[in-house]
Amino acid sequence: MIDQKLITFLTLIEEKTYLSTAQKLFVTQPSVTHHIQNLEKEYGITIFKNSRTLELTPEGRVLYEYAKNCLIEEKELINNLNKKEDNLVLEVGFTNILADMKNIGNILNSTEMYFNCQVDHYNKIVDNVKNGELDFGIIDHNFYDDKLESITLFQNKIILIAKPNGKYSDLNIINKDILQKATIIMPPTYSGLYEAINQAFKNKNMKLEYKDLYYGATTNLIISLVESFDGIGFVYESCVIDKIISGKLKRIVLLNFEPYQNVFLIYSNNAADFTKKKILIDKVKKNKETNY
Repeated sequence: MIDQKLITFLTLIEEKTYLSTAQKLFVTQPSVTHHIQNLEKEYGITIFKNSRTLELTPEGRVLYEYAKNCLIEEKELINNLNKKEDNLVLEVGFTNILADMKNIGNILNSTEMYFNCQVDHYNKIVDNVKNGELDFGIIDHNFYDDKLESITLFQNKIILIAKPNGKYSDLNIINKDILQKATIIMPPTYSGLYEAINQAFKNKNMKLEYKDLYYGATTNLIISLVESFDGIGFVYESCVIDKIISGKLKRIVLLNFEPYQNVFLIYSNNAADFTKKKILIDKVKKNKETNY
């Protein structure tokens, strides 16, 4: 489900004032202000150049395009799911950074089952799997929980991307000095991707201090920020491989090594007691053995 804060943001742009936005959403005016402030805090940006005229900053424009796309994609998802038979639909949650991952779509499609998907933070997905609100979670965090089982779906390479016609168009391998001076677009600090990046540098006994750093909650937002600021972004390879092959993004080798992170399917340890859950578990295991 699209974040309500993004709904508030889109409505504010449409309505032009905080008061009319509050009235349309049936909330208080301070709630609208609180949602905007939380978005700025979450993404580490300033949304408006002027809070009275609602003129967007460059980062605000990127967030606006992202929010519009989220709303469109959610409507399409709901329309598609409404055509499915309810007894064949499983509830699956993804961490934010995995929402654009083609590998996951291929795996789920290969099961010939239907899914109602939602995107949320790692901790919320784990909690919802344990309390039964979600049948399965797909996460990119290393974890242990005695109430959950997991299947490692695949290893995902972590790579750097840049604009193909930007300041790094001639750069194929980046060193520490260039990386620290560049505008860097990182995944959110709560993501498994961020944890894997930090662990990879720690394993190489490297500590980087970035002078110009932004955060993107999803791969699409990271790409937008890379394009807007002519920066360098950390992403999972499988989320952007099509854009690299088509020449829309440039891949840069990270300091002669490529870190990776595992992607897991998690489920409650009593999931095998439920027929439709067991069907998915068995199919994923079988497909993993033959294809992945």
